This record gives sequence, C-alpha cells and structure tokens, in this order.
Amino acid sequence: MARPRGRQISVTQQAVRLKTQFPDETAPTVKANRLLWSVTLQPTPMSVSYTVRIRYEHRGRPKVTVMDPELETRPGQGLPHVYPGDELCLYYGDDFVGTQHFIADLIVPWISEWLYFYETWMTTGFWLGSEAPHPPGTAKL
Repeated sequence: MARPRGRQISVTQQAVRLKTQFPDETAPTVKANRLLWSVTLQPTPMSVSYTVRIRYEHRGRPKVTVMDPELETRPGQGLPHVYPGDELCLYYGDDFVGTQHFIADLIVPWISEWLYFYETWMTTGFWLGSEAPHPPGTAKL
C-alpha cells in the first residue's frame, strides 16, 4: 500500500489537540499508536450528559461508543445509525481521514450532533440527520 504524501497527523498530535480543546476532561491515553479517550458531552442544555468513549488507531476509523447512559431504543426498532457493537455511524466515506483531520475538530462535534439526532428520534421516531448508504450488514439505518 502506498504511503500518503504530505503532513501526517500522528496519534500523539490527536491526543494533544483533544486535551487542548477539552482541558477539563481526562487526557487521552496513547499507547502503541492507539488512542483511547472518554469525554462527557451534552448536545443541548436540555439534554442529559453522555459519557462517550473514542478508540482510534492510526490510519483507522475512530470507533465511538456511548458508555453512559445506555442508549435506549423505540419499541420494535433497533438503534439507528450504528455499526455492530453499537459504534456510532458519524460520517460517510472519507469525510474524516485521521492523518489529515483532527478528532477534536470533526469527530467530537459529529458525536454531539448524532446524540441530538438520537434524542429527537427517541421523541419523534424520525432521524433528522443526513443518511448515507451502507453496505449490507455494516450499519443499521
């Protein structure tokens, strides 16, 4: 596989940016080119606070799960816009490339937006966020 050219954002640089942007949160853990971080997000002033875990491996897709509170579903429906293991589906294709984009600048705001859409879906039954097609078995819509 060819190595991408140009400036590459390292896992350590991702961690520094997260700590800089979220100084009140615990610093991310970086080990063996992997990042693990938990953050508390509240999408709106009327929302509950969610504890979210982000796992990121250099050149991989950030894997985001809500740890607390446990996400509920509507009667007879599964959780929308998640990958297996209830990892949040936040973007389509190459909208985020970890060697070019910062998690703090794109992924964290997208998590808050997903949580807002989740809360709206719980109330109305409609997912108000944009939708992208997924290969069968890779994400639930």
